[in-house]
Amino acid sequence: MNQTTDTVGLTEDQIDFHRTFGYTILKGLFSADELATIHKEFDTTMAGQYAHKPYDGTERHWTPMTDEETPFFASLMEDPRFLTVAKQLYGDDVLGIGTDANRYTGNTHWHRDTGTIHQYGVKFAFYLEPVDGNTGALRVIPSAHRLPNDDEFADGVRSLSLEQVPCTALASEPGDVVAFDLRMWHASYGGSNDRRMCTVVYYANPKNPDEIEALRRQGEGNAQAGVKAFNPKRQYLYSKQWMSNPQGSLTRQFWIDRLTEVGYFDAPGSVEV
Repeated sequence: MNQTTDTVGLTEDQIDFHRTFGYTILKGLFSADELATIHKEFDTTMAGQYAHKPYDGTERHWTPMTDEETPFFASLMEDPRFLTVAKQLYGDDVLGIGTDANRYTGNTHWHRDTGTIHQYGVKFAFYLEPVDGNTGALRVIPSAHRLPNDDEFADGVRSLSLEQVPCTALASEPGDVVAFDLRMWHASYGGSNDRRMCTVVYYANPKNPDEIEALRRQGEGNAQAGVKAFNPKRQYLYSKQWMSNPQGSLTRQFWIDRLTEVGYFDAPGSVEV
């Protein structure tokens, strides 16, 4: 379901759609001035993080965008345009996890962003160029987030070529934001060798031992999939500055305290030392 964002938050119909099908498109969320700031912070940070390995279109570049060097990106987790929607979908105690920037090359194959039904949340993705089904737009299998972890389904999806899987392609323009459940099977096809995409991520606050363990393991996985896989200049997900919460944000402090309590930050490469 598409939403033109004249007001903050989703209607009940939009919430029902997201919970049923697993995604929402927020049209025109960013203004032209905000897009200019996004481009500037993106380009400056990517150049600095990969000065040792400039982008040549052969492999993906990725970096967190949560610190004082990227103030606009760093503000997005607490921006009501994102946080209100995340709370509507996953509860007032939803946990802000991070913002990041990516330069993709080629196709992205079918996957979920979580490996268990016990760990879930929402990812907001926005592209810096127009994308459609044949130029790298996000493709989703509607309602796949409602499936249990079905190994046969996963094997079936992976046995097919990317374009053979029945799906919905979520075309977007610069300024649009796509929100999708982390349990959704998603992919992209036909993208250029410099597909620039950014995300804002929230996790549901775990309520039982299985969910707590799943979140702790997700923290380990994020550290492995981030700095160790892509090797940016910074070798950690969260800086000392972010963890110190210098603005005294009650929202951020709640996130830090809860994530610390469940062991999310324990993995090497998670927090700057």
